[in-house]
Amino acid sequence: MLENAELMQFVLPILRSDFAVLETYVYIPKSPLNCPISAFGGSDDPEASRDDLDGWRIQTRTAFSLHILPGDHFFLHSAERLLLPILAENCH
Repeated sequence: MLENAELMQFVLPILRSDFAVLETYVYIPKSPLNCPISAFGGSDDPEASRDDLDGWRIQTRTAFSLHILPGDHFFLHSAERLLLPILAENCH
């Protein structure tokens, strides 16, 4: 990707926007939501721990579920066959 100038021209503004959000975001506590929340993470993710993901629990007044799947930060790819049935079950 780094060697493809056309692709980099397309991707760089998106990456810059993502980094700007990460650098400037400030959490403002609000009332918990009235809808269920499902949090997903990889068992070997160095970026988001189980405790980090469990923090979403306080953002809902209703059901909360935490799903830790095999993999790292990109478990979406490595655990796809486990993830998709969970999403299908919870998104009805």
